[in-house]
Amino acid sequence: MKLFHISDLHLGKRIYEFSMLEEQRELLLEILRSIDEEQPQALLISGDIYDKPVPPTEAVKLLDDFLTEVSKRGLHTYLIAGNHDSAQRLEFGKEIFGRESIHISGSIGEGLAHVTETDEYGTVEIWLLPFFKPAHVNALLREEEASSYAAAAKLLLEREKIDFSKRNVILVHQFVTWRGAAERSDSETLSLGGVDEIDAGLFFDFDYVALGHLHNPQKLGRETVRYAGSPMPYSFSEIRRKKGITVVELKEKGVVSLDFIPLETKRQFREIKGPLEEILAAGRETGGSEDYIRCILTNSEALLDPVGQLRRIYPNLMTLEFEQQAASFSDEVLLDTETARPEELFARFFERQNEKELDETQKKLLECIWKGTEEKA
Repeated sequence: MKLFHISDLHLGKRIYEFSMLEEQRELLLEILRSIDEEQPQALLISGDIYDKPVPPTEAVKLLDDFLTEVSKRGLHTYLIAGNHDSAQRLEFGKEIFGRESIHISGSIGEGLAHVTETDEYGTVEIWLLPFFKPAHVNALLREEEASSYAAAAKLLLEREKIDFSKRNVILVHQFVTWRGAAERSDSETLSLGGVDEIDAGLFFDFDYVALGHLHNPQKLGRETVRYAGSPMPYSFSEIRRKKGITVVELKEKGVVSLDFIPLETKRQFREIKGPLEEILAAGRETGGSEDYIRCILTNSEALLDPVGQLRRIYPNLMTLEFEQQAASFSDEVLLDTETARPEELFARFFERQNEKELDETQKKLLECIWKGTEEKA
């Protein structure tokens, strides 16, 4: 049985107020083309289908179109809610969808939903574990109380009495780590103190664990416990990681092969760095770029409308930053803000921001400004 594993679509997402719907539509079409080429039997989507609990109508239409096309191809689709999704909205019509082999689990409800699939090697149980909080599990179990996400997940799995002598696959959307570690990116929701961590070892008895939540594709502890990652970068911290579809092939019990199909959008996420004049010159030579840009300028002097200048060549400039080296406090004599004169405080601020002292002209100008302020006061 061949499975496609994707996750964290975040349909409707905006990055620096740029809508990603066009890129997301492009990627879903790429996934459909890969389905046509590879002919998998099932598609696993491990949560964070939408970027917000109340998604824009364009995002809902995009998912509708995609699932319709997947269904036309005869695939069985398994889809769980992530922490960005509304469980109730995602589950709307799930009984009707289930009849069309689109199996949706938005919440743990009365326990883990599961579906039995068959192939030439026998049966495969597909288990659905959407995003949950310990309180949801405690409300379900009543007699037992889980104090952590890990304890709650353990109780849920034990409750199901899964037969691990057979082949089992599980979709999970939680912060799963291996011995407390997993590679994160800037676009993910962070929690304090690791309270939501679940160790990957809890799922080692499954033949494949289709994880969602973290945006960088990665394995945890063993090859068959994997985050698919998001299909495209959702922050500039992800631009050096390949994005794509994880392809899983289940044969007889204990035999699993994995492959990876890369996905790319026409407009790339890029980071450029240097003096403004050099970046503009390089852009003019290549005729500009429609890519999404993070620009880091190394200029120390004041610049006139750098954003406007850059957007003439890079219209999709997302963020502009200035390289600032943190001033070292090791050799500094800190000024007492209670007794220091305002011009002294400003001079120190200027020095730390620009890594140079005020020149004589600037000092005289500052003195005149301050004298005028005192006279008005």
